[in-house]
Amino acid sequence: MFSLRRKGDYRLQFTRALKRPGKYRVELYLFTPYDERFSEWTLSEQQFFFKALEHRFRLLGHPDSSRAGKSGSSFTLLSPHYEIQYGSWLFQYRASIDHLRQQILTSELADEPVKRALRLIQNFARRLRKSNPEQDSHHRYFRLVDVYFSWHAEQFLLECMAMDGFSDLDHELTQSIRAFLEQEYRYRREVKYEPDFRGSPTRLWNRMSLYLRLLEFPVVLRSKVSELGSGTRKLVKAITTMLVMSLFTYFLFNTRANSQQLSLALLLAIALTYALRDLLRDDMIARLTGWLRKGRPRWKIRLLMPYTNKLLALQNVWLDYRKRPDLPQSIMDATSTWAANEERQIICFRSMLNLDKAALVENQIQERLSVDCEELCSLIQATRNKVFTWADTDDPASGVEAHPIDKQHDYDLLLVTTELSQGYSAAQRWRLRLGTSGIVKCETRKVDWPSPEEQEPRGMMRRLRNRFRKR
Repeated sequence: MFSLRRKGDYRLQFTRALKRPGKYRVELYLFTPYDERFSEWTLSEQQFFFKALEHRFRLLGHPDSSRAGKSGSSFTLLSPHYEIQYGSWLFQYRASIDHLRQQILTSELADEPVKRALRLIQNFARRLRKSNPEQDSHHRYFRLVDVYFSWHAEQFLLECMAMDGFSDLDHELTQSIRAFLEQEYRYRREVKYEPDFRGSPTRLWNRMSLYLRLLEFPVVLRSKVSELGSGTRKLVKAITTMLVMSLFTYFLFNTRANSQQLSLALLLAIALTYALRDLLRDDMIARLTGWLRKGRPRWKIRLLMPYTNKLLALQNVWLDYRKRPDLPQSIMDATSTWAANEERQIICFRSMLNLDKAALVENQIQERLSVDCEELCSLIQATRNKVFTWADTDDPASGVEAHPIDKQHDYDLLLVTTELSQGYSAAQRWRLRLGTSGIVKCETRKVDWPSPEEQEPRGMMRRLRNRFRKR
């Protein structure tokens, strides 16, 4: 099952840990509120895949069962295991801080989330700085982690101090925050980190963004994307051109043999034939290619190990726009109570990951699926309409107030996960409310999905039915 976290105003991030080799299937169905107005002309499938979706995989280090025995051994001092271990620590810390930041932004500034954040920062600082590596390559990576952590912690605490209501927090808590920042400034002078923090705010931000990309390199799997179907498209183009030109040549020779002269009508017919060919060729090729490749993946992604470029997994990706009657029967049954509109446009994303056994010998893998709703929010047309009300409903003489209207659209997101070795699937559902400025609300909703026990007999009956069909 995936866990959901908000990432800023527009992004949703789903994460889970993969601990066993095998085949993993992820299906994401985004039910839009649009009917005919949403199509490939509004937002193309390729544009949505490369701009609004991000499906990445990250190394998490040693499995929990062996981490305790290997953390203090020389095994973790070998590259890239050292970088993977410290990098996974840093990104787990960032995910926790981002979750607390989103919690603070969506509600009023309170003592409890700030205390938890300060405690998390202090614990990570002690854990990170309790040992200083001796090897040069490890020391460079440790320095990047330490500098970025110091800046990231400072930015979070200063952001809290700049919020309304910080002065109303517990006095001991505010003093602890100031004491930690002063201690952090002294630590930077002692270890000579001050040059990394010099420059204008823009330059400092760009420098830390560069540090983050360098820290991600040993942890994030490299992805090589290949678009499938180019050979089919070329073959369809060649066949259609051959057929059109063969018919045209046959018509031309017959006309020339009958008339024995070149007339103006014949020239117009030739020009009209070429015009029709150029007008219809692209649409005809696209339709024939789509028909031939219906149900086949659109992209193939090779996931490679950092540094060594060793192949760890293969991923096939499907993405298309459908209407409800075109969905699988299991999805139609699960969405019958809350998505009954037959003309509703649905964005369907499907991923099939074949994870090699060698990928999980020394690491666990974190799967991260991010959805950026900025492109969808841009489709919402802002309105200038206002609602007028009395300032005091009980006193009509109190005056009139004008309230601007923020137009909002509701989306339903259904996420279905299947581990093929287990033989059953699980589903999760969220209700999204989008406005012109981002995600307004994200709520978990119940989904009517069959349990593993209910899916097992169906699978057995299907296998028996297929076996009798073969006979």
